[in-house]
Amino acid sequence: MATADSPTWLLLPGTPLSAAVWDGARAELSETGHVITPEIAPPAGYMGADLQAQLAADIAESAAPDAPWHVVGHSFGGQVALELAIARPDLVSRLTLLCTRDTPFPAFDAAAAAIEAGAVDVDGTFRRWFSPAEVRDDGPVVRYARDAVTSADRASWASALRAIAHFDCSPRTASITCPVTVVAAELDTVSDVASMESMHRRIPDSEFIVRAGAQHMSIFDDAVTLAQILLGEQRDATQRPR
Repeated sequence: MATADSPTWLLLPGTPLSAAVWDGARAELSETGHVITPEIAPPAGYMGADLQAQLAADIAESAAPDAPWHVVGHSFGGQVALELAIARPDLVSRLTLLCTRDTPFPAFDAAAAAIEAGAVDVDGTFRRWFSPAEVRDDGPVVRYARDAVTSADRASWASALRAIAHFDCSPRTASITCPVTVVAAELDTVSDVASMESMHRRIPDSEFIVRAGAQHMSIFDDAVTLAQILLGEQRDATQRPR
């Protein structure tokens, strides 16, 4: 049951996903505090190298009296969360980073160009996002993700992918002062375990968890476990010391 001392959760989605990806977690977390799930879709055609920082500034500008927040960011949303924690530590009481990285991923330049040209590789995206079993089960998260990918604004999605390709806040990551939990998926090929462990080691007050057998989007397939991880009640994963 939420009380006056309960946390306020700020949940930031990846690209090209909407706030709806958090629906399961929101239902679980709403029992523990107030939950905010803003949309963070980038403007179509944005070519700046500071997109994540600009989106973080937009969130900070609209900060409500219920800040500071426990900020949770997945993938692209995790990079926005990093920028928010670095630029506005007064607004972030705790940070959880899910399948994200603080260093560039240059291969996404080509992916952005392909999407702009109309080549949306749904099967390839799903091989990266979900396990074969999760795709076969075709659960609510898989169905939602398929709709999100097939109906995505391609120019906006391409903008986000280009931003991920060039994103690098690693020289500033060590300035984060709040407690941080870094959660990696063992089989994620973009926010890979090695990159996320390196990020964890740059953050002074952080713990690192690897979810065994998981892919990039697997964490959303079980909302109860996701909420328990965020609440620190579940460690269905491998914890690694600093």
